[in-house]
Amino acid sequence: MDGSTSIDPTGYIKSRGLKFPKDGTYLTGKVRGLLRENGYERDLTAAALKATRAGDTDLDLGCGLGFVAGMLAKRRDVAAIHGYDGNATLLTYAEAMLATNGIDGVTLNHAVLGKRKSTVPFYVRAPFAASSLTPIEGEEATETAVEMLNMKTTLTALKPTVIICDIEGGEADLLDGADLKGVRQVVVKLHPAHIGHEGMLKVFDATAKAGLAYDPRLSAGRIVGFGTA
Repeated sequence: MDGSTSIDPTGYIKSRGLKFPKDGTYLTGKVRGLLRENGYERDLTAAALKATRAGDTDLDLGCGLGFVAGMLAKRRDVAAIHGYDGNATLLTYAEAMLATNGIDGVTLNHAVLGKRKSTVPFYVRAPFAASSLTPIEGEEATETAVEMLNMKTTLTALKPTVIICDIEGGEADLLDGADLKGVRQVVVKLHPAHIGHEGMLKVFDATAKAGLAYDPRLSAGRIVGFGTA
C-alpha cells in the first residue's frame, strides 16, 4: 500500500452508519450516489450480515472500499475479519475509512488467494470494481504485480467460518477444489459475463462437495449464498 490516494479528511459521505472520506479517485460519480442513497453493495452486504453471527471469523475476498468489512465490524460481534484485495491504493483508502470510523479487528491484505503461492499480474481499471486478475482485450488497464497466497494454507491458518467473495470473475477457479472444512457460510457475487455457464456450475459444484447447500435467505440476483445444514 503506497498511500498515493488523495483523501480529504474534512469531507465525508455517510452511508448506513459509516463515514467515507471524500477523495478524488474512488468516491466519484456512481459510487458517491450509491453511498448517499444507502445502495452501495446492498445485496452483498445484506447477505454477509445474514451469514455472520457473533464469534465468526470472516474472510472478505475482494474487499474493495472496505464497505462490507466495515458493516460487519459495526453490526456483528465477530472474532476477526480478514480482507484481501489486489488493488494496493484502494486498500489504502479502505484503511483510512476504517480508521475514520474507529473500527479495529479488520486486517487488510494486499494479496489475492489462489491454488499456488506466486506473484501474479493484477489489472487495475476504472471503475475500480472492474479490476481483476484477468486481462481483457481492448480494455484499458494498469498492470501491477500482486502476491498470490495459497488458498489452502490461508484457510488452515485463519480458520474462517464465513467467506464473502466478490473477485470479478475469479470465483469459479478459486472455489474449485477448495477445502472448505469448518466454513459454515459462503456468499459469492457471481460474474457470469466473465465465468460463463461453466464457471457458475463450478461454484455450485465446489460448495456442494464441501457440504454447503444453496441458501435462499442469502441469495438475490447475482449474490448466491451457501450454508451447512
